Amino acid sequence: MNRLYYFGLFVVFLILGSCSSKKGVSYKIITQSTSKKVRPTDTIHLSLNTLTDTKTHQFYWNNKKLDHPFVVPKITGEQQVKVVIETESGTKELTKNIRVFASSKPKIYTYKLIKTYPHDINAYTQGLEFVDDILYESTGQYGASSVRKVAYKSGEILKNLPLDKAYFGEGLTQINDKIIQLTWKKKLGFVYNSSDLTLEKSFTYSKSPEGWGLCTDGKWLYKTDGSQKLWRLDPNTFEEIDSKDIVTHNTYLSKVNELEYVNGLIYGNTYQFNKDVVVIIDPKTGIVQGVVDFSGLKKKVQQHNKLDVFNGIAYHPERKTFFVTGKYWDKLFEVEIIEK
Repeated sequence: MNRLYYFGLFVVFLILGSCSSKKGVSYKIITQSTSKKVRPTDTIHLSLNTLTDTKTHQFYWNNKKLDHPFVVPKITGEQQVKVVIETESGTKELTKNIRVFASSKPKIYTYKLIKTYPHDINAYTQGLEFVDDILYESTGQYGASSVRKVAYKSGEILKNLPLDKAYFGEGLTQINDKIIQLTWKKKLGFVYNSSDLTLEKSFTYSKSPEGWGLCTDGKWLYKTDGSQKLWRLDPNTFEEIDSKDIVTHNTYLSKVNELEYVNGLIYGNTYQFNKDVVVIIDPKTGIVQGVVDFSGLKKKVQQHNKLDVFNGIAYHPERKTFFVTGKYWDKLFEVEIIEK
């Protein structure tokens, strides 16, 4: 009786152990590329770490069936590889994100200083935009945020509309005779009448977590949120339609701040304390085509204990020059961007 009892336990143990073994299969997607960083037209080899319990498996790139090895399409940003595995116990799906970098390095630019103008030293500059010959500016900080009209040659503030202390002002642009302003963490933007800055309505952005930079090509709005994403928005509904990853040949860029659209490209400040640079982004791809080194400007402003980072860029279409400044800077600089 005892022998039969223990023999039964042994059989049950074998059955349970066998089931446990099958359930314990852990699949991983293995990727091998022809280069250390994946770039368009690279060849990628895909495989599974194990074929245990596997009848068939099929790989997909952004839901398109793949042969392997396969050649990466001419696209950058985070892409998704998926594998569908048919096993003895059913179908399993597994995904893996692959970062695709730009094929070439961005060009390096510098600047030629043309003229210097006065700027409000108390302005925590978040957005700049020329409408005709008037400079519109968005400022930040809780309790000090505003949207304003400025006579840039004299620095005189022609109109100043403070924001409620609950809001931290961010990027600003103009489209359809309206001034559009973002706020930082409230997921809320404001629409103003261009002529007198009367607040007309507000809107929300639900897909992106924060509001940073804002610009327009006259058809769409483009927005950053502190991450690596460049969002495209409908200018009428303010719906976030899609996004591109902001990418170079070796990194993904986050903290891209104030934006300006000029001749098919987006010029964006980057929020960094040790580098005064603007990146030049192709909005169709997210690829950084150039980097503008603005070193030296910060030394030309009044040095004080609240002095903060380089931020604020606006293009004057008639003068064909850029205007730049910084947070709590007492000067606004007119510059020409030139290739090194």
